[in-house]
Amino acid sequence: MKFKLYSLIAAGTLAMTLGSCKKDFLDKTPITQVGPDQAFADAAAAEKLIAGAYSGMYVDYHIWDYMTNGDVTADNCYAGGDNADNIAIDKFTIISTNGNVKRDWNGLYGNIKDCNIILNNVGKISDPKLDVNNRRQQILAEASIMRAYMYFNLVRTWGSVPLVLALPSTDAEYYPKKATVDEIYTQIIKDLEFGAANAASTAANKGIVTKGVANALLSKVYASMPTPNWAKVQQYADLVISGGYSLMSNYDNLWDSNHKNNTEAIWEMQYDGWGGVHGNWMPSVIVGLGWKKFNTPTNDLVAAFDAEGDAVRKNSSISFLNVSAEGWTDSYWSKTSYPFINKYRADDKSDSYILRLADIMLLKAEALNELSAGGWSSAKTIVDQIRSRVKLAGTPAADQASMRLAIEKERRLELAFEGHRWFDLLRTNRAIAVMNAQKDGNGASLNYNVTAGKLLFPIPQEELDRNPNVR
Repeated sequence: MKFKLYSLIAAGTLAMTLGSCKKDFLDKTPITQVGPDQAFADAAAAEKLIAGAYSGMYVDYHIWDYMTNGDVTADNCYAGGDNADNIAIDKFTIISTNGNVKRDWNGLYGNIKDCNIILNNVGKISDPKLDVNNRRQQILAEASIMRAYMYFNLVRTWGSVPLVLALPSTDAEYYPKKATVDEIYTQIIKDLEFGAANAASTAANKGIVTKGVANALLSKVYASMPTPNWAKVQQYADLVISGGYSLMSNYDNLWDSNHKNNTEAIWEMQYDGWGGVHGNWMPSVIVGLGWKKFNTPTNDLVAAFDAEGDAVRKNSSISFLNVSAEGWTDSYWSKTSYPFINKYRADDKSDSYILRLADIMLLKAEALNELSAGGWSSAKTIVDQIRSRVKLAGTPAADQASMRLAIEKERRLELAFEGHRWFDLLRTNRAIAVMNAQKDGNGASLNYNVTAGKLLFPIPQEELDRNPNVR
């Protein structure tokens, strides 16, 4: 029996369950079962396929693990809780049998499978209804953008991985070889360029990918490649900034769940509670009493907020509770004033941002600073705009080197607990220095002992055993 890469999270290939939800995939109607004889029948079937791809994102990686990978690996969160897999990520002792590694690999390749089914088949559907208002190309564009996003997460987390663009049909395709990092980035850019050219400009909610999502991802991708292309970062950031988005005037409104799909959101996970199609269980594991929660803010992050006098973002991002009556212990914090993440407050209805405008504006600032020695002054205008919203004075940075660190700090405080910090440290080659300098609240070294070999996740053992070409 051949073990297929696509069978990592679901048995079978084509006879699968595809989520079908009318009205922007969030209507509370039952999910439709689509068989192989119906999957590519007509325009309605194509809509079910793309709805299924969106629904397929409501798995651990996109609900919670994105933050563990982006903030616990970095200096924003301790693992918290008692989960050995999360603690290993925090301590840089992760190995190939780590459950999170397997779960995230499976989840991302499962998402890619859903996109590949669309990209390999929707173009062949002969229903003329699919070409009304360019809908066929829009569906293909949405699937391309989503596939690019999944590969972007894979390449940043694992480096060289298999680049699977179609359902396997030959023996060799059942056991794909790893592509180089450059090959993966080339495909990501190709998918995003197609998406930017063909996706809709707007959508009824920010859970649907649009041209703005493609342009925002292109800006991030060009900043994250082994050799960043800062001119491209600025080019695509400018397209986003001029694309109809605007900063929310009140930073805290981003997190109060009364301003979902707001003007700052570019791509936003859409949660509607346990009684709906997509409930967000993540807040219940990071905030509350009864058992020790996960992803605890670090002493270093709290100190960074305090050193900056950044009360607005600190209070929006972190809350402190007296947990003295709880039966668990903690090595980092006093239980009389214990920190919890405060950006996800509405239990199972809290949306989360995959992309928002402040992220892209700060990337533009970074590009301006890197493109010329005098670019720091143009970058300062953007950084100061971000700081002004949270009632901070302009940055004192006054040259390229100091502006580089000022932007790094600004991104950390602005985007804490949104899954960006670790990848910022990686792409700027700052991860080893920053993490090995980490101290606890008493000033003692945390002894992470990070080396170059610990910067990427190992390929999961199950996949190493299944496919000799990824060893």
